[in-house]
Amino acid sequence: MRGRLQGGKLNKAKKGELRFPLPVGLCYDDDGRIVLDPDDEVRGAVQLVFRLFQETGSAYAVVKRFAEEGLRFPKRAYGGAWAGRLIWGRLSHERVLALIKNPSYAGDYVFGRYQYRQRITAQGEIQKRVQPVPKADWRVHLPDHHEAYITPEEFERNQVRLARNRTNGEGTVLSGAAREGLALLQGMLICARCGRALTVRYQSHGGLYPLYLCSRRRREGLATTDCISMRSNLLDNAIGEAVLTALQPAELELALTALNELEQRDHAVMRQWHMRIERAEYEVALAERRYQECDPANRLVAGTLERRWNDAMLRLDEIKTQAAEFQSQKTHVATSEQKAQVLALARNLPRLWRAPTTSAKDRKRMLRLLIRDITVEKLSAARQAVLHIRWQGSACTDITVDLPRPRPEAIRYPAETVERVRELSQRPSDPQIVAHLNQEGLRSATGKSFTLSMVKWIRYRYEIAATSFKRTDELTVQQLADRLGISTHMVYYWIERQVVQARKLDRRGPWWITLNRAKEQQLRRWVRTSGHLQR
Repeated sequence: MRGRLQGGKLNKAKKGELRFPLPVGLCYDDDGRIVLDPDDEVRGAVQLVFRLFQETGSAYAVVKRFAEEGLRFPKRAYGGAWAGRLIWGRLSHERVLALIKNPSYAGDYVFGRYQYRQRITAQGEIQKRVQPVPKADWRVHLPDHHEAYITPEEFERNQVRLARNRTNGEGTVLSGAAREGLALLQGMLICARCGRALTVRYQSHGGLYPLYLCSRRRREGLATTDCISMRSNLLDNAIGEAVLTALQPAELELALTALNELEQRDHAVMRQWHMRIERAEYEVALAERRYQECDPANRLVAGTLERRWNDAMLRLDEIKTQAAEFQSQKTHVATSEQKAQVLALARNLPRLWRAPTTSAKDRKRMLRLLIRDITVEKLSAARQAVLHIRWQGSACTDITVDLPRPRPEAIRYPAETVERVRELSQRPSDPQIVAHLNQEGLRSATGKSFTLSMVKWIRYRYEIAATSFKRTDELTVQQLADRLGISTHMVYYWIERQVVQARKLDRRGPWWITLNRAKEQQLRRWVRTSGHLQR
């Protein structure tokens, strides 16, 4: 393509010169050298893209931030009536990837990054595709060729971050981008048994309850159970406490850094709005000047120029209104009171971490700045999980988390309670045992006070014999009925009519009958002489 790009327009090159099209933000000067675009708005938009990608770590997050802030991004038009001009529109995900992957923004001049290939399939069809070429095979690579937006080191870090964000990349185990979701450690956990990444599953029992799950071996037929399956809050709380402990010495320094980052980000966004307003004002002035220079005799031309002037003024008013709405809706850290509030929150970092206004995505981004990955090892026999944390500085620490017992074990009476019931069963009655247990402050496995039915169940479950308060000379109702050869109903009739002497313990439980020799002979005569008492 002949011509050079400067100031947003395509200028004709000198005779014999050849100028290749450059990406947005770069252009040729009068001497043919590659320089940054002289338009401040264009340069600010490109710089903002790289800045937001470093903050968020995701190309989709950059697109989302541009949409939330109401910002536009330029695009160079080639061919047609708009050839060589900048067209401002919505930023897309493909545009962000093109900027981050282009080494021209790092000051390098390259050629041969992609190769066009054709191949014939087994069905005889011709397939055409463009595939990337490895960096070592680029035909031309001139580092430090021109002024850059980012350093080569930042460019390489961006490529590594993009590769980590891919969930279908070759050899990718963990995804590096912080995503939405309730699970704090999503994309950071590795199974110690199979080496695969743990996924998140949500259960719904009156709400959303995330689980960390590794079922790769079971899905491949190598095992009958999952490698790991546990509630996310158990691991999230343990890692959160470890992070807060690690951040305590640097709380104030982190607060000052975050404060400066917020101010710089707000300044960059508002600068884009101011430059957009300046461009709209320039277009209004240009339209007005063209209308004033028009010959009044040419009514058709004058009418067209007047309409363009009106459209430009309406566009300027709309942009000013949008900028005012954005500035009123966004909270900017500018006043001394707001700075004091941020520093006060920094001194109480746990409160800021647990605040409901702190989103789960922000917590995940903070974790990725400190922790590289976490290997989870589940000890089923000990009902524990060991978390092997590998920090960003290559330091490693281990944290042991106690796992909850199964429900049958959780509601089982403790061994100490069972032994206490066994000791008390040697002397008092069951109601007295209940009173003793409640006075000692003991509670059941579910946290309730002891009742008579609980004590009876403990006796039955653990085969604890009840204390017998019957004297040796006393008989039960069944024993007396068997001795006289009558039914138990007649014995109860005698007890009710006080024919025999009987007693109960605390007015409950079985009857115990005291019977001497004379009374027994009297009852035998009664049975022998009565016809209906004999069986």
